[in-house]
Amino acid sequence: MVLKFRLKNVFSFRDEITLDLQAAKIQTEKGKALSGNLFTINGEQILKSISMAGANASGKSNVIRGIKACVNMIRSSHTYNENTIFQVAPFKFDGYDKQPSSFYVRFILDEIEYEYSFSLTQTEILTEQLYYYPKGRRSLVFARDETKGPDKTDVYEFRQAIKRPMDVAANTSRKTLFVSRASQMDRDIAKKVFRFFTENIVSITKNQLCR
Repeated sequence: MVLKFRLKNVFSFRDEITLDLQAAKIQTEKGKALSGNLFTINGEQILKSISMAGANASGKSNVIRGIKACVNMIRSSHTYNENTIFQVAPFKFDGYDKQPSSFYVRFILDEIEYEYSFSLTQTEILTEQLYYYPKGRRSLVFARDETKGPDKTDVYEFRQAIKRPMDVAANTSRKTLFVSRASQMDRDIAKKVFRFFTENIVSITKNQLCR
């Protein structure tokens, strides 16, 4: 279940925007009247649906485009070749076209909370991180920062959640998300995250969003 989605410098969004599906603790009569739109996971109250309101061409559709762009990178980046141009366009003005775009998703999978994020230009991955909360405390799965390269041991940081992680890193180019490659190479936690994004996140978000 998606809890929060953020994007920055993506399509028409120059500054960071947040789509928050966690319910606020509002005790007004109007708030209580909407209690039927809530459900609880791991003590978190989540909205069954939300609405986006705004004038025509104000960016509502680009929120959905941003989610799809994020998912498509996870689904397909392990197949990308050297000449691939990512389908993630930055904001066009004020020099932002030369700055990276970024995505962040907070979600619950098998009753465990995860945080996944990455940043990229239109031609290469720059950073990528995955954290989770297996015992209620935030723990690093892996972190990647391509600006620290070219040595993979400088680019990546791992804990114990992924077996033989450097084997995966050695086969992960700057066109490819580590999660995508690790899933392809049969690493368990990466396969779970990959399936969550590619099989569930778009349909879940569509069901939760009312436009």
